[in-house]
Amino acid sequence: MMKFTFFLSFFFLSISCLEAQQQKTRDTVESKVNFDCDILQTKQKMEHQFFASTAPISFRINNKEYVYANFQFGKRKDKIFMYIRIADKNVCIEKDKVLDIYFKSGEVVSFKNDFALNCEGYFAKELTKKEYLKLQENEISLMKIYAYQRNYEWYVSEVQNLEISHQLDCLAVYKVKKSEEIKLKKNMKKEKNEPDSGT
Repeated sequence: MMKFTFFLSFFFLSISCLEAQQQKTRDTVESKVNFDCDILQTKQKMEHQFFASTAPISFRINNKEYVYANFQFGKRKDKIFMYIRIADKNVCIEKDKVLDIYFKSGEVVSFKNDFALNCEGYFAKELTKKEYLKLQENEISLMKIYAYQRNYEWYVSEVQNLEISHQLDCLAVYKVKKSEEIKLKKNMKKEKNEPDSGT
């Protein structure tokens, strides 16, 4: 559990680092979609296995001012995970607490938190194939997460739905690399950027 806690802390550290930059673009983020597979993989491991993650999607909470939910997907081996962090103080979420996703079709699907009780606003869920397909093939209208003291809900725009579907497509075909492959890739980039030492 300590390793998983460390992993989530590291995982969401990338979100925290991006929050200052995202603050400037939150009002215009819905006017764009990133059609590149922006997947990040480092040498860090989760439970002795390498993992990759997508860029976070930021949602403004409807029922509380100036609070955001950061939504992200990750992959370890062939398993895909969904991560959410509510960027508010003292958001205590228990294990097995529910995230309800409302689809435009009228269907509501509940996802249970796999992560242990925490008051940092973390929600994590390993997606089954059925859950993956549900998110990938259907448009979402609203998400609602049930925390200890209050519930948080946010709307999902058409552009954000496209981004969610696109990120899931990207992760499905992405192969998590071993550390040697990551190192080799970085060295190749470095060599390309080095100027020729001609005489």
